[in-house]
Amino acid sequence: MASAPRKYDLYSEEFFQNAYATFDRMRENDPVVCQPGLDGETPIWFVTRFAEAEAVLLDDKRFVRDPRLALQRDRLAAFMAEFPEALEWVDSHMLNRDGDDHRRLRRLVSKAFTPRMIEQLRPRIQEIADALLDPVVAGGEMELVSTFAFPLPITVIAELLGVPAEDRDKFREWSDAFVRPALEPDQQARTLESMAQFVAYLHALFETRRAEPTDDLISALVAVEDGGDTLSEQELTSMATLLIVAGHETTVSLIGNAMVALLTHPEQRALIEADPSQLPRAVEELIRYDGPVERTLNRWATEDVELGGQTIRQGESVIVILGAADRDPSRFESPDVLDLTAERDARHLGFGRGVHFCLGAPLARVEAEIAIETLLRRLRGVRLAVPVEELRWRPVPLFRSLEAVPLTWDA
Repeated sequence: MASAPRKYDLYSEEFFQNAYATFDRMRENDPVVCQPGLDGETPIWFVTRFAEAEAVLLDDKRFVRDPRLALQRDRLAAFMAEFPEALEWVDSHMLNRDGDDHRRLRRLVSKAFTPRMIEQLRPRIQEIADALLDPVVAGGEMELVSTFAFPLPITVIAELLGVPAEDRDKFREWSDAFVRPALEPDQQARTLESMAQFVAYLHALFETRRAEPTDDLISALVAVEDGGDTLSEQELTSMATLLIVAGHETTVSLIGNAMVALLTHPEQRALIEADPSQLPRAVEELIRYDGPVERTLNRWATEDVELGGQTIRQGESVIVILGAADRDPSRFESPDVLDLTAERDARHLGFGRGVHFCLGAPLARVEAEIAIETLLRRLRGVRLAVPVEELRWRPVPLFRSLEAVPLTWDA
């Protein structure tokens, strides 16, 4: 597949500041379009219309996450040759596997990560949210991301896994290395160094939990067993990495995006303040409107596939832009309008669809509900401290997340 010039800008600062305008043009004119990815060379099919997006997500036979199932031998060898060894230790998780491999890993992890466990966390999540706000309420101002949106989910996932609280900030640095693009040699070197540090940290933690198990998820993952099947050391490292990175990155972005949406739509905010019991449904609309996961990771076609009037050849790469699909007017009425009372005909794709649906979605939803309710209840008259146009988005293609959100309120 020859690589033509980019038709749509999907990586510049200008794009991140106004992404939905670009998505509108793509969905209207080129719902399935091929153009170079982040490196400017590798051709990728981008899917923006809801129907085709959902079709890709639900088809785990023809669109796979594991390139070994789709690439010809010579191309696979070239692809794997560029794969650093340090990355292999954090890449062998269920999100990157398909079929029986995926089902096996998900089954093992699900035994230690159940919805009942998440629901039991509600009181503790509320405690953490209140403890984060206690020192700042009287001051009348804070930066939302660093003071609240990041420490809330990272504390929850760290406690769930059994990671010491004093190591929380290390995880922010390591996580950022995983999700922020690294194209230059010095950036790549720093990323690999961060990954190596992270892997070493996890291996030491695993050894500690093997010797002295406690009531946490790391101990459960180390001990998890299903009919004689256990997680290998590499699978264990990769799964812990996935839970830590995905377990807080998604929620950090969700809390930030949701609060900005509510503060710029006062009539919608008033609905929640008047009736907090509406929060579960409101969170779903907030995810649809400006979700934390902007696009999926790469999938590869295992055979030639007709999609949206285009032919995707075997071995070609596909990315679904979830943020574009969730504003498709053919699926959602008035999709660019935030309406917390709307009875949407379709479920959003914010946490994916099909076999790779986000395992941590229930946790992210509970954290978002508690975060939004607590912020609106405790910060009287809370509002943005700067014009919304001055907010900057992180240059991370996978997530749609804000660098900082300065807030002020009536102290």
